[in-house]
Amino acid sequence: MSSTQFLNAEEVARYLNVGKNTVYELAKTGKLACYRLGRKMRFTVEDADAYLASTWGTVSPGSDGSTAEPAAPAASAPDAASIAEDAAELVAAASFDAPTGPSFVIAGGDKAADVLMGALCNAGVPATRLVRGAYTALVNLYAGEAHAAVIDLYDQASNSWNVPYVRNLAPGAAVVVFRLLSRPAGIIVAAGNPKRLRSWGALLHEDVRLANRTKGSGARVLLDEKLRAMDVRTEIVTGYAGKTFTGAEAARRVAKGMADVTIGNPGDAAQAAGTEFVPLQTAWVDLVVRKTPETRPVIRRLKDLLASDALRGQLAFGAEGDVSRAGIIIYES
Repeated sequence: MSSTQFLNAEEVARYLNVGKNTVYELAKTGKLACYRLGRKMRFTVEDADAYLASTWGTVSPGSDGSTAEPAAPAASAPDAASIAEDAAELVAAASFDAPTGPSFVIAGGDKAADVLMGALCNAGVPATRLVRGAYTALVNLYAGEAHAAVIDLYDQASNSWNVPYVRNLAPGAAVVVFRLLSRPAGIIVAAGNPKRLRSWGALLHEDVRLANRTKGSGARVLLDEKLRAMDVRTEIVTGYAGKTFTGAEAARRVAKGMADVTIGNPGDAAQAAGTEFVPLQTAWVDLVVRKTPETRPVIRRLKDLLASDALRGQLAFGAEGDVSRAGIIIYES
């Protein structure tokens, strides 16, 4: 795509697999290049790719030696019908200027992080987001680069989610872990499931090509834990060496016939027409917050927000999961 073909905020949000609020925040902080065409806020695919590369690292060649590049969404030409959208963009972008003071930084790649950031900003708490895979987000928290991390990390040894990683990756850190939501985890296949893939073991078939996720993502950790449980050498999985930045892009690779399967959730499949989701187990998404004198007021605010029907509704809609246990503290140190 030529750099003169522009995307609006909604299109670049789909491309990055984040919420529109995160797009506005990235533009405001200069992490994502943004252009003004009159009153319109526009972005380019090249700049979106540059942001992804700075966040995740350089795109690596796929298993066939070709460079796996995300497919660009169709750019819509600005016209009179977009005036209402432009006004909404300007209002949304300006809304992030309201809270003042040091930002509460939430790391994570799940859309739940975007929902939480927006809720805190609306509640008067300045918040920003680092778009990271779940594993990397937890490391960011431990290193002091983030105050909180949204994670979905599976541990095969204990058959549990998140807490084992908090104990191992953030040793000695005083933290509190809030449950956010549960949802199915499994595989995404082409519509009709032509290869009849219905188990983790199906990934080992010689004629099955995997669209793998980037190291550090919850989906990649889940896959690696399952392969380790089956005592499988990763080199026998076709496509294991490839990388895709987001679950939605991995699902689109399956839809286009570039791969037969990827790891993900129903939300990823919903963003790629021509795919279907095969549930294999329940996943849990949780919020880890480091306890410091500066974050204690935010922790109290988060407790109130997570108990509210309003935020639970936003989580259920935006992150597409069961929020009946949202706000429960599942671990504290």
